[in-house]
Amino acid sequence: MADRVPVTNAEIAKESRDRHVRGSAVDAITNPAIRICLIVCAELRKKHPEPTPSEPDLKRLAAGDTD
Repeated sequence: MADRVPVTNAEIAKESRDRHVRGSAVDAITNPAIRICLIVCAELRKKHPEPTPSEPDLKRLAAGDTD
């Protein structure tokens, strides 16, 4: 467990919103059981970031934004 990634309270709050946890972000941070679950989720998200989509953004293409 030496390779644990540090997670801030802001990242825990973001993870609670992303996971649609009931209650406020403060409740998620202060509840030990929920906090542990969200910390693990946030660590995994930091270790394995979501890949960028290989498909073009159709809204941007329709607007003529090809950057």
